[in-house]
Amino acid sequence: MASLAWWIITTILFTAGIVAQNLVAPSNSEEYCTTNNGEEGICVYQYQCTGGVISDSGENIVDIRHPLDDCNDHLMRCCAKPIDSTSPVSEVDSDQRQDPIVSSSTTALPLPGDQDANDTQQEASRPLVVIPPYEVEGCGHRNPNGVIFAIENNQFSESEYGEYPWTVAIFERTESNSMKYRCGGALIDRAAILTTASCLYSYRLNVSSLVVRLGEWDMSTVREPIPHIDTEMEKIYLHPQYGMTSKINDIAIVILHDTIELTHTIGVVCLPPAGSDPSHADITGVGWGEVPNFVEPRKLPQTILKKAQLHHLSHEQCQQTLRKLMGRRYQLHRSFLCATAQYSEMLPCSGDTGSPYMTETVPGNDRYYLVGLSSWGYDCNRQGTPTVLTNVAYHREWIDKVIKGENLNIWSYTYEQSDNDAE
Repeated sequence: MASLAWWIITTILFTAGIVAQNLVAPSNSEEYCTTNNGEEGICVYQYQCTGGVISDSGENIVDIRHPLDDCNDHLMRCCAKPIDSTSPVSEVDSDQRQDPIVSSSTTALPLPGDQDANDTQQEASRPLVVIPPYEVEGCGHRNPNGVIFAIENNQFSESEYGEYPWTVAIFERTESNSMKYRCGGALIDRAAILTTASCLYSYRLNVSSLVVRLGEWDMSTVREPIPHIDTEMEKIYLHPQYGMTSKINDIAIVILHDTIELTHTIGVVCLPPAGSDPSHADITGVGWGEVPNFVEPRKLPQTILKKAQLHHLSHEQCQQTLRKLMGRRYQLHRSFLCATAQYSEMLPCSGDTGSPYMTETVPGNDRYYLVGLSSWGYDCNRQGTPTVLTNVAYHREWIDKVIKGENLNIWSYTYEQSDNDAE
């Protein structure tokens, strides 16, 4: 039988069409299926299937709303073998394959069945793909066109695969050893993430029950081209002046058990200078939280990382709005900043706690500062209410102190303008 290599894609366009010296991300096994025409086929990524036949001439586009077939995964297609299946598209001898770029000192944890996490094992079959080497330098690099593929007709506020590579998901390991999604966060160093104290407070004496997932995109599948990584928390730092009721200083740092290898889908975000203000900048937020219940038509549960476009509200504007909702004596603490959603369906909601909110470091350069973390809102199911974020710049000195105390490098998240950045 012809080897698996006959359908390896030898060149793959990454984001803006860059072709580089490629690394192979190996699959676990061939997965056979039956096509809609009753032919024997193999499960491959959508873009590897052209006209119902495995091909290397696809346009790297994925229709995530295409009806499921025998592969039972919206990223995949059951695709027939080429007629001349004995003539491989490209042979890659197993002895010549390089290590995948997703190698890491971390050990992937098993993913038991739970509807709030992937209920498929990490060892699920995954087609071979060829991925350019990771050569990104500096923090805050976004992948605006996605990694490896892009979503076809993306009109539902979903992020592209790997678009915001610093976004992390925090899970709770339950007594039944299932994985329950708790909140979001952002990678600020290869061994540290930033999230909210409100996310971690109830776990402060039981850190071992939490798992950090990096490189996640769609929680309904583990068949993304580059496997995600799960790692343990070593310790957490809650801000010493965190107010459990008021949510003042709602920020926390997680020190990871392992140092993470950066990849196209795992990266570090930049932090803004201490005391800086996003002023009237647009803010982009991402998270796996629920879609507000006033959105029509009703949507399925959010499994793909969504993104929201918001406008910054001045402290005075936000306080004035919140006083109408919470009483005329309400005082908005300076550890918060506020934003309003441009579109109602993008409003952050339940499950978005700790999720990162960013502005560009320089307009048009696709490098980002983490300006806020989703903290609270008056009512996410009520239109017109502001979203309240933890002000990262306000806490920059505390963050630096903790990072230095852990012998980590603050330069990992400090932005330095490069020649390629827009002026």
